[in-house]
Amino acid sequence: MTLLSSIDRISDARLLERIAAARQIMDDAGIGVLMVYSHPRPGGGVLQYLSGWAAKAGTILLLPKEGRGIILSAGPNNTRVFNQRCSFFADARAYGPNAPLAKLLGEGLAELGVAGGKIGVSGTPYMPASLKVSLDGLVKDQVFLGDALDALRLVRHADEVAMHQRAADISVGMIERVMELARQSGTTPSDLMTGAEFTGRKLGADSASIWLATGEAPPTTYFELFELNETIGPKDRVQLGATTNYEGHFGQCLRTGIRGGISPVMQDAWARMVEMQDRALATLVPGAPMQNLVDTLEADIDAFCPYTRATDPFRFQSCHSLGINYSDPSYVQAVNPERDRSKDGELPLVAENMIFEIHPNFTIPGLGHICVGDMALVTATGARWITNTPREIVRLD
Repeated sequence: MTLLSSIDRISDARLLERIAAARQIMDDAGIGVLMVYSHPRPGGGVLQYLSGWAAKAGTILLLPKEGRGIILSAGPNNTRVFNQRCSFFADARAYGPNAPLAKLLGEGLAELGVAGGKIGVSGTPYMPASLKVSLDGLVKDQVFLGDALDALRLVRHADEVAMHQRAADISVGMIERVMELARQSGTTPSDLMTGAEFTGRKLGADSASIWLATGEAPPTTYFELFELNETIGPKDRVQLGATTNYEGHFGQCLRTGIRGGISPVMQDAWARMVEMQDRALATLVPGAPMQNLVDTLEADIDAFCPYTRATDPFRFQSCHSLGINYSDPSYVQAVNPERDRSKDGELPLVAENMIFEIHPNFTIPGLGHICVGDMALVTATGARWITNTPREIVRLD
């Protein structure tokens, strides 16, 4: 049985709790109607949080403080799904060439009695310029509530953890498929990328992608087929990150396999990265400052890597949150190694059921870019790994 045969989702009851919390924010701000615009990627954001689904094209939710909401969705197919999923609190209407989004937005605002008045807004920075001009013409008084709505997502529940566990399991399945293919003679890097993405979708992912690096000392990582090397050599590393999205909830796992034997230098570097992960994991205790995670990780990287973050030929973020965005907005500054530290006292604290990706990554002369990555779940007493696969270099011979 594949995961596709048992897809779960966030319940209507949980979504109604979220909608009630959003309406409380509206009430505190003296707002009668909230307009949420959904940026389609990299995650559904506030609209996904409130509705339980986010289409791949821009969507608007008009949520009144009382009564039924209105969802303005691209085309009949997206609208059909929104009506299937959201009929318990809203009616979805399709926009398209004969019913432009700006026109339907004006009609919806008028129907809710706020055209020309005052509304709360979220997602407006992502709006196309022409749509934002239309909104500004319809409603002069707009109160931005995006930050307050994003902050609701700091509180996580067990049903959300279950979605992330599914995403984690799928990412591990993709990694395992890549390593299986990499052991076969004649396999190319493009075979690995397409094989991984096929596996992820077959296991039930909404989306499944990898970045991939091959070579004896990979200098960087690649996302497109045309960037990949033509062949895998007899002493190559196969290094990848598998990123998945299940019911809007992100998962990720990073692993490395090696042909031709693992050198002592590479084995030592890998062991050091695993130690870095474990030390970072130990900071994830409920009530602890969230920035302890990134500060511990970055200090360990700096102690081992001969490059600084600024001079490293290739280094990306060493950790981030995972939610219904690849990196949820309310966590971004807390896990930013270059944040304004004078505001550390204002940053969120670690709490139960939060999910983090911990992936130390940096360059070592002679080895190139190296990395490992796993998902960590915060429990009542600490944190544990939920990407259930050994944190070892995979031998491909």
